[in-house]
Amino acid sequence: MLKSLKKIPPRAQSDDEVMPLMTDLEPTSDARLPANPAKASRRSRIVGTLQILLVLLLMAVAVYYSRAPAAPASVQGMAGMPAADAAPATNVATITPLAGKQRVIVVGNGAVGVSSNVELVTQVTGRIARMAPAMAVGGAFKAGEVLVELEQEEFLLQLRQARADVEVQIANLQLQQAKSDAAVRNYALVNPSKAVPSLVALRPQIAQAKAQLLAAESRADIAQLNLQRTRFSLPFDGMITQSSAQIGQLISSGKSFGQSYALNSVELVIPISQSDLAQIAPVKNRRVQILADGQRFDAIVDRASAELDSRSRFARLYVPLPQSAGGAALLLKPGMFADVIIEGPEHPNSLLVPESAMQAGDTLLYVRGGTLRRHQPIVLGRNPEGIVIEGFDLGEGIVIGSVSGISVGAAVKTSPVESQNR
Repeated sequence: MLKSLKKIPPRAQSDDEVMPLMTDLEPTSDARLPANPAKASRRSRIVGTLQILLVLLLMAVAVYYSRAPAAPASVQGMAGMPAADAAPATNVATITPLAGKQRVIVVGNGAVGVSSNVELVTQVTGRIARMAPAMAVGGAFKAGEVLVELEQEEFLLQLRQARADVEVQIANLQLQQAKSDAAVRNYALVNPSKAVPSLVALRPQIAQAKAQLLAAESRADIAQLNLQRTRFSLPFDGMITQSSAQIGQLISSGKSFGQSYALNSVELVIPISQSDLAQIAPVKNRRVQILADGQRFDAIVDRASAELDSRSRFARLYVPLPQSAGGAALLLKPGMFADVIIEGPEHPNSLLVPESAMQAGDTLLYVRGGTLRRHQPIVLGRNPEGIVIEGFDLGEGIVIGSVSGISVGAAVKTSPVESQNR
């Protein structure tokens, strides 16, 4: 048997026949190794290189498809996908305010001032004899209270002299009247049927005496008035802001010796923008709450300025303060600052929405029929609770908070927040 096998000539083996021998047969002995080790090593390197290229190709394909934009379902052959596989609608927070009467409120601040100051000036010249304690700076006085009294001796003498002149003129008038009566009787005896002439009856002299009497009485009245003017007072309740008066000081007529203001001239001046002014128009008789120094006062707007401030372009509201000598006018002194709350008009069929409901461009987003819509509101004003807008059909609710990644017309689901009912 061995001899027959040895006689079989060796068959040349091709490269294709070497590979199966290397892969399928286990190399148990050196007799089974390929005849050409160099060719086998080269082929192994080629196979490894092809495997690496194949892996790189697969990775490149995976990266390409992961970055490619999603094609429409119809393009990708997905038109027949069930509805359950579509993207779910986004939830948005909404409120549903009820239409009703909403009041506009304007909050601001102002400064206390006076409409005008009054200079302290006497109408007669004299030396100060007595002075009230209220004449000190910061003193408060009542209407008619004597603040300064001048020496009166000279004015009393002038009054006495004027009254004496009155008596002289009365006597002169009586004398002329008596002369006239005597002349009329004598003329009637001589000329019983004739009218008495004016010169005979002394009528011009009587008229002159009457005029002189009136002039004397006027001089007496002036003397009496000057005597009264030595007692200086003011016709209003007020406070002294400046004073240079001292007992013994000579005061000249027409020269100021101090300054004061009337309590009924104290007012709060509130700068206000044109937009806020339009929200509370008309402003006259609008109710105002004044907060100052821990106190709260109620007042009424009296008027608005006729022109805007040249720098700030703001208008000014004037609010008279309570005119009580022991009340708020003394607490709110000129120069103080105060916070104010001005009540504007009530708007029927209006909505009150929070600041968070306003979107870019001062617009609102609301939901109707499950889709997102946009609305340009008509802003009527504001108050501490939110923005007052004109009512409209808000559908399922107004969206609050910022909305990103959702465009108008997109399908959304509402998540209602606590409704506002005012």
